[in-house]
Amino acid sequence: MSQKVVRYNQTKNLLEGEEFTKVYFHTDKLIFAVSTLLPGQKACLDKGHQGADETCYVIEGQVAIHLTELDEVHELAKGDCILIPEGEPHYTVNIGETKSVTAWACAPHL
Repeated sequence: MSQKVVRYNQTKNLLEGEEFTKVYFHTDKLIFAVSTLLPGQKACLDKGHQGADETCYVIEGQVAIHLTELDEVHELAKGDCILIPEGEPHYTVNIGETKSVTAWACAPHL
């Protein structure tokens, strides 16, 4: 695959529960997306990714991420990032007073 530019208006848009997600790339080697939640909104449960760790970087706002099998809840604010282990189910809640914007990326283990 060669380089590719995806513009904001060229993404695949998903609405899963209360979470709005723009998927920029989804290949067999990489997934990259940006999600938005309004204050108090909760994302659907992501069952985790077999063969891939996942990261969540907070661009804007404040969120709590619940890692359900580990029974851990982590608060993240603008500039924070979390590494979610392979296959770990999780969901995000906007715990702030403004819109949250998060960037998500995962890739298979090498």
